[in-house]
Amino acid sequence: MFARKKMVTNNHLDSDSEKLFQQAQWRRHRQIYVPIIIIVFALSMFGAIYLAETSRAAVTGRHVQQLRRQVELIGYENDLIDANNAYLESASLLIDRAGQLGYVPLQLDQIEYLIVPGFGYEQNEYLASISDDYESVKLTSYYDENLTNWAARHFVRWGLIKE
Repeated sequence: MFARKKMVTNNHLDSDSEKLFQQAQWRRHRQIYVPIIIIVFALSMFGAIYLAETSRAAVTGRHVQQLRRQVELIGYENDLIDANNAYLESASLLIDRAGQLGYVPLQLDQIEYLIVPGFGYEQNEYLASISDDYESVKLTSYYDENLTNWAARHFVRWGLIKE
């Protein structure tokens, strides 16, 4: 390894050594500027990523708002369709349409009951009276039962309670 001897005269560096020292000034500037440039670059990258994510969130938010508007519009259209169906299925309109088609209301004396032998009917007074004489049946007696009596009758039949 070779070493150059320092050239010092009167406690000053030689002119060649001073040139070398002066040329090395840029190294000191580089040591100051490079970290500053790295920090500026890192901050600009962070800012770019932040702006990209913020713009993506804004676009997604706008898309969600559009979808919500579409849901509201479709819900409104569904409500209109439901209202129109309710109107078309109303009793008065159905009776008018049935009359236009030639149908007439059914009278109670026009109903014929068909009794099938061997079929397991529930044994109650309504069905027993139908099997004997269906014309003498009081139709309202079958529908006079209250909820408590109905539930008790069915719970006994299902075996949940005993008589």
